[in-house]
Amino acid sequence: MTRDLDSSLLRTFVTVAETGAVGAAASRLARTQAAVSMQLRRLEEDLGQRLLDRSPRGVQLTEAGHLLLPYAHTILGASADARRALSAGQVSGTVRLGMLEDIAVGRLPRALRRFSIAYPRVALEIVVDGSVTLSKRLAEGALDVVVADPALVEAAPLLTWTQPLFWVGARGYGRDADEPLALVAFGGPCLWQQNVLTALRRAGIAWRIVCTSTSLPAVQSAVEAGLGVSVLLEGNIRSESMRILGRAENLPEAPTADFGLFMREAAGAQVAAVRTLQRFLCEELHLGFCESEPRVPSME
Repeated sequence: MTRDLDSSLLRTFVTVAETGAVGAAASRLARTQAAVSMQLRRLEEDLGQRLLDRSPRGVQLTEAGHLLLPYAHTILGASADARRALSAGQVSGTVRLGMLEDIAVGRLPRALRRFSIAYPRVALEIVVDGSVTLSKRLAEGALDVVVADPALVEAAPLLTWTQPLFWVGARGYGRDADEPLALVAFGGPCLWQQNVLTALRRAGIAWRIVCTSTSLPAVQSAVEAGLGVSVLLEGNIRSESMRILGRAENLPEAPTADFGLFMREAAGAQVAAVRTLQRFLCEELHLGFCESEPRVPSME
């Protein structure tokens, strides 16, 4: 008889995958590192698969880990959705949400669809743009909630968090150590890109930029075509056509990406809708508990 997967073990696995380190996951989950490691072992033993590669630099998902991750998100999301639907009450209003493309093409849009089902009286208006533009629209009052790079937003974030980036190449990619590393780069004000070049420079790795784009789908397509390698968030890796690169290709540790959650003060009937979305984002992005009546930073 097939056993159900333990949701507490899945939550630990997802948190470790998203933070890239057992210590960071333990802090987020309010558990000891030993307890987190034990739960990971229990899950691996239950599935009969090694899910994580461990090293002094942190952890990376194995092929089995990448396969499990979206299922883990679905299982945990369904449980949370049931609670939300039962407690939705009469929450209503319109919320204008701005977010980066890197977030918009990951799993968050699917989660927002679930939000709309759980809270049918809340209308979402979503804007996808760069951090600088989102910052301006937030200051002008054209957006209520924003997820963007805190270094490029002229406001105090309600919350900040960091997600690991991964070196990726096409499925058939093989690096020629005698040739400069072919790099697919993000254009525009992308802080990640500068960190990537700094990491390569420090590692003594020569590179050449073969493609530059401000469009995430264009970067993904260039990587899939085998033009070069890039760094992506976990949710933007197309596992059917890409593979994660690392020590075997003598690449340095990939940088991390910083994000912030920003809000404007809501008024009237909109307050409940904005705060409901804020709590939802905290839960979906695993940012810990958000108070039902948080202090919204001043936009002045």
